[in-house]
Amino acid sequence: MKKFIILLLSIALILTSCTVTEKITINGSQKGSSSSDIYVEDFFIEVLEDFGEFLPSSDKSIMDEAMEGFAGQLQSSSAASVVKFKNLGDNHYTLDFSYSDMNKMMKDLGAANNTLIKETANSFAFYVDINNFDELTKIVPFLADPNFEVYGPVYNQGMSEEEYLDMIYYLLGEDGPDAIKNGEVTLTITTPASIKSVSGAVKTGDKTAEFKFPIIDFLLLNNPITFEVTW
Repeated sequence: MKKFIILLLSIALILTSCTVTEKITINGSQKGSSSSDIYVEDFFIEVLEDFGEFLPSSDKSIMDEAMEGFAGQLQSSSAASVVKFKNLGDNHYTLDFSYSDMNKMMKDLGAANNTLIKETANSFAFYVDINNFDELTKIVPFLADPNFEVYGPVYNQGMSEEEYLDMIYYLLGEDGPDAIKNGEVTLTITTPASIKSVSGAVKTGDKTAEFKFPIIDFLLLNNPITFEVTW
């Protein structure tokens, strides 16, 4: 059972311990496009391979299946189109798509209330904290698995970064903490008109802003991960 729990934790960390660069272009009226570049640390793939005997038999890696599965979810939404997923090898993926209705797409993916992303005629905002984390688990059901849940932000409220990394060191070895600390998400937002204000992000041009946060902030959620851009 302990090995199975560690396996589940390892898979979850792979899904949340990588370098993600996403470019969001907002066209207005709930329409836009997204282009993502995702790279997973070799360390986490190696951890999975160590527990390969516990995984269902498949010609594909768990990460390949996870990424292909999410691309499939997007394709099944009537609000998403031109979905292009590429597996570049070496734990490197790209995913591009357009959307005709942001709110509908989020609901199709499982966020019925959609307090995660809000887009209006002149603003775009992202917000996740401990109180709406359950919405995210609807989009990524694995995050709600009881065996992983105890390692996620809901069960670790108030835990410091140092305490969390000590736990990862115990479970995954000395390479685990650094691999997690190297994980980062960067979002570049392009707006349809000149930016008037930015909160939680950095304005990088007349119509562009950048939002960046380390993966460990998501694993702990001691503070909300949020930004808003208006134009």
